[in-house]
Amino acid sequence: MTWQRAPAAAALVGKLSAAVAAGTLPVTVFDKPPATLNAPALVVGRPLEVRYATAAFGIDEAELPVVVVAGADGDDMLDSLITTVREAVAPDPTLGGVVQSAIVSLERNWRNLTVAGADVLTADVLLTIQM
Repeated sequence: MTWQRAPAAAALVGKLSAAVAAGTLPVTVFDKPPATLNAPALVVGRPLEVRYATAAFGIDEAELPVVVVAGADGDDMLDSLITTVREAVAPDPTLGGVVQSAIVSLERNWRNLTVAGADVLTADVLLTIQM
């Protein structure tokens, strides 16, 4: 396998969508960064880094962020959504057989942003994906 963002993102969106469907609040899941959004949301980002042939010839490793978005004062909501991302990926690290391995490796960069005039709180959940 070699890195391909589209199938990895689609598989991840499927897992995340199923996980948030069980919740009480409607959470939108995006397969790529949109021009604008409303909180709460999960956004599969663009790869931060792709390393080719790391584990073996033809097996690439990518760092793919999921941006977690809550209301500006939504610290508890953001923390809960981060847990949701972790719990959505952990039971099936192959994302339905699309990747060889997807591991939630870290959480970082809590920050307040203004998106289309709305204040939001965001954080990045970083997945290390071998494909």
